[in-house]
Amino acid sequence: MKKFLLAFVIGTATLAMTSSCTKEYYDTVPSITMVYERTANQWEQINSNQIYVDLSVPELTNYYVDQGIVNVAISFDDENTYNTIPATIEAISYSYDYTTGSVRIYAEDPLLESGVSIDPPSHVFVKISLTEADFVQ
Repeated sequence: MKKFLLAFVIGTATLAMTSSCTKEYYDTVPSITMVYERTANQWEQINSNQIYVDLSVPELTNYYVDQGIVNVAISFDDENTYNTIPATIEAISYSYDYTTGSVRIYAEDPLLESGVSIDPPSHVFVKISLTEADFVQ
């Protein structure tokens, strides 16, 4: 009888503990991604060690500038791999800034040394991802 009572108490405690767990379900966060292809002749020169390329991104609305998330990645190998920027890749520092409807990607000498020149990449793919976010004040 004691064994039965002990098994009953353990079973009841286990049942009470497992039934109090709840599963939480999360909605997926809406995100959109665009890919742009650029060649060397599309880059502009600021000076010998700084260049940039502008991308027109109509999907980049005021919402994303004010509270959304903007991520940029760059591929030099026909989209086999991407590097998230900002990053320094093969001794060239890549970064970006953005405003409504436009992203500008910079490539520059990370030390901005005089006498160093930056050649534009011959062929790149740029992936821009825009993600919705809740703004908390």
